[in-house]
Amino acid sequence: MQENEVIIVDNINSRDFNALIARCVRYAIISLPFTVNRMSIPNENQRALNIAKGKIAEALFRYFCERNAIEADFQTPSTPFWTVDNKDFLMGKDEWDIKNNFIYHKGAEPDSLKYTNLPALIPNRRDGDQWSKRDELLLSGTRQSQFIFTFLKNAELINGKRGKEFLEILLTDEQISFLRKLYNKYQGQPQHKKPFSEKGFWNQMRNYGEINSYRLHFKPSLIITGYANRDHWELFKNIGPQDNNFRDYLTPQWYVKARTGSCNFMNDTLWTKITNAATPISNLPSFASLFPKLKQSMVCGKFRM
Repeated sequence: MQENEVIIVDNINSRDFNALIARCVRYAIISLPFTVNRMSIPNENQRALNIAKGKIAEALFRYFCERNAIEADFQTPSTPFWTVDNKDFLMGKDEWDIKNNFIYHKGAEPDSLKYTNLPALIPNRRDGDQWSKRDELLLSGTRQSQFIFTFLKNAELINGKRGKEFLEILLTDEQISFLRKLYNKYQGQPQHKKPFSEKGFWNQMRNYGEINSYRLHFKPSLIITGYANRDHWELFKNIGPQDNNFRDYLTPQWYVKARTGSCNFMNDTLWTKITNAATPISNLPSFASLFPKLKQSMVCGKFRM
């Protein structure tokens, strides 16, 4: 794909954007007891934030599709807060996953950065991770599995130093204690039936503090780039902090270097601490190519010039 096929979703009105953020934060908080703490993060505010950020990318993409009459079905594969996530949406007869990564740069749009030089990443830490399940179908009657690659700015990057993340979740000590008790009860495991009512949960949370307590430091734009399916798997190579394959990518277009415990793309623009199957976005077809009508008319977004 070319740089002028990158879609920047940057024109959502404040009322809709804030409502979208609030829904994602609430989902993140109520799902904490049923989400395994794989990174061993002791801070509930940060764990909830990590869940919320992933949901925000999905919600922004859904908003863009709805406003531009793109027929993507988010309802059929959706799962409740007490179970594991399914695929993100259906389009046609295909199951789609949104693979979003967070980037760091100065300003709303980085002048010197080409989004198409960023990596398309699919986690491949071990057998059974998302790369090994890339062709797995979870719903009956579907044809193939596809991935769409998006990016969100997480924080400023000035002289190699990161600023504040775009979002901050603010739980009180009493709310954290309540959530920890629930986590100890359910051990981050999905449940076969609804464990409690949402109303009862939020009433209890309200007894311990505000239930919509978050701080939005800036509104990030969603960057929609390319997609991949079984026709493109051969383009992907393993790359990670412990792999030597990163040496294959020491080029001006995609500068990667390994540091202790992490892999750094494009001079600190994107970091990952795990091994991924990866390829430059420029190797993939653009999502925009599936919808030529966007060239004539696009709501709440624009093509990068």
